[in-house]
Amino acid sequence: MSSRPSVGFHPPRRLIAALVGLAAIAVVAPLAVAPMPYLWDVPNHLARLWVLLGYAKGTPVAAMYQPDWSLAWTNLGLDHLGMVLGQVLPFDALGPALVALSLLIVPAGLIVLNRALFGGPHIWHVGLFLLAWNFIVVGGLLSFQLGLGCALFAAALDTRLTGLSRWRRFAARAAMATGLMVVHVFGLMFFLLLLVGLDVGRRRPPVEQPIARRLIVRRLVYATAACVLPVVALALFAPRLPGAHVVPGAGAQFKATMLQFPPPTVLEHLSIMLTPLKTYDLVPDLLTVFAIMSLPVFALLRGRLQMHFGLFWLAVTLFVLCHFVPSTLFGTGWIEKRLPAMAGLMWAASVRPQLPATVRGQVLVGCLLLGAVIARAAFIGTVWSGQQAAVRDLRAVSATIEPGSAVLVAEQFTGSVSDPRAPLGRYAHGEPIFRHLPTLLVIWRQAFVPTVFSAAGKQPLKVLPPWIQLAVPEGGTPNLDELDAPEALIDFHYLADWRRRFHYLLVINADLPNVGRQIGDVPGIREVAVRPFARLYRIDKP
Repeated sequence: MSSRPSVGFHPPRRLIAALVGLAAIAVVAPLAVAPMPYLWDVPNHLARLWVLLGYAKGTPVAAMYQPDWSLAWTNLGLDHLGMVLGQVLPFDALGPALVALSLLIVPAGLIVLNRALFGGPHIWHVGLFLLAWNFIVVGGLLSFQLGLGCALFAAALDTRLTGLSRWRRFAARAAMATGLMVVHVFGLMFFLLLLVGLDVGRRRPPVEQPIARRLIVRRLVYATAACVLPVVALALFAPRLPGAHVVPGAGAQFKATMLQFPPPTVLEHLSIMLTPLKTYDLVPDLLTVFAIMSLPVFALLRGRLQMHFGLFWLAVTLFVLCHFVPSTLFGTGWIEKRLPAMAGLMWAASVRPQLPATVRGQVLVGCLLLGAVIARAAFIGTVWSGQQAAVRDLRAVSATIEPGSAVLVAEQFTGSVSDPRAPLGRYAHGEPIFRHLPTLLVIWRQAFVPTVFSAAGKQPLKVLPPWIQLAVPEGGTPNLDELDAPEALIDFHYLADWRRRFHYLLVINADLPNVGRQIGDVPGIREVAVRPFARLYRIDKP
């Protein structure tokens, strides 16, 4: 491995720029075939933004939800960006625009940081667009994705601040850290980790020398202090901290939101490590891993891999640590997936393969990388296009719901999240990506759905009484077997006396059989509309 400046022949800058531009277009191309991006949390985010932008005024939804920006000081990247874009875009275009920016900001940040470390454009930058699609995006965690991209840009900017005095650079870092905390607190964490890697240095530091050790420790202390300052301010002055909704007395709770670890299986932990690249299906994801790893590995074997020592080995460390962190902590999930997401991006920014040595060979590699990006985008587009049928079914069955109605959502479950009968993309690596689609009823029918995100400390949205009695700040969806099960009240408190409290029962994932209770065995409901993915029932009041 080498940390020397690049040598050899390079394709014209315009050719690299053209390949990078085509890769960027390919990444966002699936949005052209899918009016509703098929990402887990995105429908829920859109329902919240619809209220925040004022579209609920004059509708029954105004008595259900109310914007309250004092509730959250972090995790607001998507909300602030949505508020800005919502002033100039029609609402139907807002979702695709937010997804497009969330997809592009990460490879753009990787390119900027990689150029700051190694200089100039490079064919490797085309392959970085393979990292635009990852399980963070599939999960719809767009504020986190925006935070990752912003952290990469901030780290690249920090490399340009070495000429400033110590305290001016400290102030600049603290200012960037404050902005990142507003976007997403894990974006701030990623920025700190990037600073640590940068401060360790491009080459292995002589840590056996006391002077070198003291220098590194001093650098790391300053970097940590700059990033900790906004966190301290958040802890001291924010009205509500993230996770406040799982504190007794702070609203509805969801089982296991305080602390939970992933299953201790080999396959689960291999899946965790695939987070930076996995999407909807294992085989295409493994092909993507091969596509992005082949060039650096080949360059490493030939001794032509440039590497930033601090960032590279910190990325390796994060990949190891991700196996020992909880999956859920204080109301925030997917903790174990966030570290490998950071590690993958840090690794990609920290290397630059210098193969092959001829212009023709590099152009060929660039075209192959672009072909991999296009193939990945085509796969995503296929999944999204196929799942638009579920969106259409949901819209069709909900057409008769009266504004102001309360809609209880339940799902059918076959007993397996890998059931081969499920359409491609319905589940992604065991996760039910369809689950938040019913929150679109807030927009389409001005109806109440219990699961619109309203977690104190994370979303600037307040659920108003009496609707607060039916709401959960974040959570899942009961299946048919849980509708009348007393033990289900731990997770879904609103199921208590649900026939009296709700007007409609909406059953989703209805084209797959339920493993236990059948919908015909649920008393007190009358069929209203049926489509393959969704069925609507009127609830008979007791």
